[in-house]
Amino acid sequence: YAQFEEIAQRLEGHYREMQDLEFTIERGTLYMLQTRSGKRTAPAAVKIAVDMVSEGVITKEEAIQRVDPAQIVQLLLPRFDESAKAKVADRLL
Repeated sequence: YAQFEEIAQRLEGHYREMQDLEFTIERGTLYMLQTRSGKRTAPAAVKIAVDMVSEGVITKEEAIQRVDPAQIVQLLLPRFDESAKAKVADRLL
């Protein structure tokens, strides 16, 4: 586990981005198969970008570039309240 954690931190430091890591362990040896930038929701993308600027990992300009325009649109659109679904169902019964 310590070896995996060290590699994960090194990759995230190198890419300055949360990573989705694929690996396997065969006969006690850790093999890294693939890494790619991790997927995240629109609110998470903004929070991560803000946190990384606060920590001095990236600049404000880089943070803006890391949030996809489609994610900004997602933030601006109205969302359904999950608890509202239960309230409507209760009224129908």
